[in-house]
This record gives sequence, structure tokens and C-alpha cells, in this order.
Amino acid sequence: MVPEGGEPGIAYLALDLREHDREVLEFLSQDPSSQVAFQGLRRRLGIHPEQLSRALHRLAEDNLVEHTELGYRVTPRAMEVLSPGALRSDDPGVTILQTYLPANLDLRALVQALRGAWIGPLRWYGLSEFAEGMRLAWALEDDSIRLETLIRPGQLVVTAKVGSPHQLDNAARLGHQLFQHIVREVSRESYSGISG
Repeated sequence: MVPEGGEPGIAYLALDLREHDREVLEFLSQDPSSQVAFQGLRRRLGIHPEQLSRALHRLAEDNLVEHTELGYRVTPRAMEVLSPGALRSDDPGVTILQTYLPANLDLRALVQALRGAWIGPLRWYGLSEFAEGMRLAWALEDDSIRLETLIRPGQLVVTAKVGSPHQLDNAARLGHQLFQHIVREVSRESYSGISG
């Protein structure tokens, strides 16, 4: 978004951001609805934890990033000052599996049970919420494979984003492992809304 009456990026350049600040801000702005965990940012951006912590602190002081219970996200102010060139399109990934979810499933309770969980070698990455549903993400420690799970009424879709095509088979195996974990949660009576 371009501030009214200004050229693209003028306000962004005037912020005097450091290199790591820019990296964090540009990454989080790719999906403004996402909330990415600290470790997810660290793995994805390859920034030393202490440097990342300082960058997040500076960005929070400038009201460009906020910390929530689910992770970090950009603020509306950040989206106002970012240049359109800073917003990169993201690869949609490869669909690993897609399935139907029971109509009476409490999606919020399911997401609450899944968020923050480490599943085998997959580490919690973050969460995005939008009008149609929620997207949860996990990644390997080296971020060579990231799995995103779209959960919306009646549907679950697991997609993989891989660093190289030869990792697709491993991504598929991990996607099925993630799916098994989700199925166990869906099968719990407390989320199903089924009363006996």
C-alpha cells in the first residue's frame, strides 16, 4: 500500500531500518494475516536469535510489528509504509492431500489443540487467520520443507513448499505424518460436537 500523496517506499525508506529489521518486516508483510513464531522466523530468515530479538524489539517500538500469543505479525501501520516492491508473492506449494472435515467440527478448538505442537521433525512455524478459515504451518529445522495446513469448514488441505524438487517425496511423508496427528485430534469427542 502506498501512503496517500507519496511515492512508493518513501515512508519505508524514512524509517531508517537496519538490515535484519527490513528482513523481518518484509517477510512478515508477505502474509499480513500470519502470526509467525520466534523460532519459525529464526529458521526461515537464518538470523541469530539475539539479533532477531533486537530487531523484533525495535520494530515493536516503532509500532511496525506486534507480538501476540501465537507469534509475531505486522501492524496496519507497517502495511501503510511498506513499498509495493517489498511485498513478494509467495509460491502456493504442492498439494499433498485434501480431505473433508465433519460439518460439526469445532475448528477453533482443533486449531487450539494443534498450534505450537511439534510433530516428529516438524517444528511449529505460525498461523494465519482469514475470513474462510485458518492456515497453520510447520517446517523442518533447516526450513527445507514447510507444510501448510488450510483448515476451513468442511475441508482440510495440506500443501508443501520445498527447497528443491527432490525433497517432494519426503514432504509427502511428512504431510501424511502431520495428517495422522490432525486426524487423532479430530477424532477426539471434545472437538466433534457429538453428544451421546
